[in-house]
Amino acid sequence: MNLPRDIQRERLYYIEFLALFAGQVSRKDLTGRFGISEPAATKDLSLYSELAPSMLRYDLRRKCYVFDGGKPYFKHNVEQALHALAGIGAVDYDPSRTKRLPGWVSSSIRRELALDLVSTLTRSIEQHQYVIAEYTSLSSGSRKRKLSPLAVVNDGLRWHIRCFDHDRKEFLDYALTRFESAEVGGASDIGLADDKEWSTEVTLKLVPHPKADHPEATCVDFDMLDGAKLVTLNACLVGYFLRHWHVDYSVDASGSPRAQQLFLANRIELQRSGVPSWALKID
Repeated sequence: MNLPRDIQRERLYYIEFLALFAGQVSRKDLTGRFGISEPAATKDLSLYSELAPSMLRYDLRRKCYVFDGGKPYFKHNVEQALHALAGIGAVDYDPSRTKRLPGWVSSSIRRELALDLVSTLTRSIEQHQYVIAEYTSLSSGSRKRKLSPLAVVNDGLRWHIRCFDHDRKEFLDYALTRFESAEVGGASDIGLADDKEWSTEVTLKLVPHPKADHPEATCVDFDMLDGAKLVTLNACLVGYFLRHWHVDYSVDASGSPRAQQLFLANRIELQRSGVPSWALKID
């Protein structure tokens, strides 16, 4: 079989990306993203099915193609895929095509994420399913858990899956690197609307550290207006944000202004607004 030209390979790659990470793909996905006609989209789907015959099957009820458990045709960069799923960066079958300038992005020393594991979890989010997962935590070690994955979260250092833990009856974040396995168990009726800490938005008021010699430098760094930066976040994400940006969130600004340029000026307000207790706990 002759390999398709680059412009078509991009569409074929996108078909596989959606099938693998979202669990389904339709002609509308292709016509909407690439501006092609429905007959052209049908042709692409047929060609992809020839290249990877066990990846897709047509679901008459949903009127789209769904993931059928086969082996991917293309290679996938899991980090790139997760960024794309979260709306950050583009997906491309050739990752080098997105590189434009010489540079460096901080590398990770964490365990490499497995494609089949991550794609199982992301499909379960899109398809509203729960999984039976083998997960290792610092507090309870390795054990099986019934989880309903709901969202992907990146704290700046690693990826988490926001889940409802059916045994503990609470919404928690699970580090992707600590999953050993995950198998789809069935349909889940749990949604993000049920997660109060996700649904509650709070606004952080960040100011230059009170002990800074030149607070105007911090104002310039963070484009502050009237000496403050307001950041709106889901309540459950506040802890990640504060630690990633090295914010001093102590009561008395006891941190070092050289290590912590920013200071949280509305800590008490956030405590009353539904931010989880661990988020404002001083390590």
